[in-house]
Amino acid sequence: MAVSTPDCMRREFGTLPAVGAVVIGLFGLLAVLDGTWQYYSQWRVVRCAEQARGTVETIDIREVRGNNTSKSYQPYIEYEYQTPTQRLEGNRLYPGRQSNSLFGTHLAAKTAIEPYEAGEPTTVYYDPQNPQHAFLDPTVQAGSSLGTVGFGLVLFTIAVVLMVSSGGVGLR
Repeated sequence: MAVSTPDCMRREFGTLPAVGAVVIGLFGLLAVLDGTWQYYSQWRVVRCAEQARGTVETIDIREVRGNNTSKSYQPYIEYEYQTPTQRLEGNRLYPGRQSNSLFGTHLAAKTAIEPYEAGEPTTVYYDPQNPQHAFLDPTVQAGSSLGTVGFGLVLFTIAVVLMVSSGGVGLR
């Protein structure tokens, strides 16, 4: 059974629905690519990371307000570490984007930084290609990446449905 749009509707809206579907589909594909790239970049950095001795300097949990009344909690740890060639400072708990360290509750953020104590030694992981990119926990944080991929897939699916229902793609 073919899905088609009546000619009167095609004349009324022209190619607008098809163009909208293409735009939405492109945004969806870009989101999928971005999420995949985020995940791959974290995985590569973790896989290639080198270890250094470091010292935790300060520990804090910061409240991050969203656009509305939502709030998240970000563990903030400052540490210094020594690579073979330089002494550096860092503040990332996980590899990748800083948003990988956002938690929905204060308790979850506190649990993430529980193993660390100010003034204590710690192992710091850093990217040998970019030693300033350092982190304490060599775990790939897939939540943000997979969320971006999922959002992109939803947009792409909406674009396909719009394209088919507008008659831009015929099923014959």
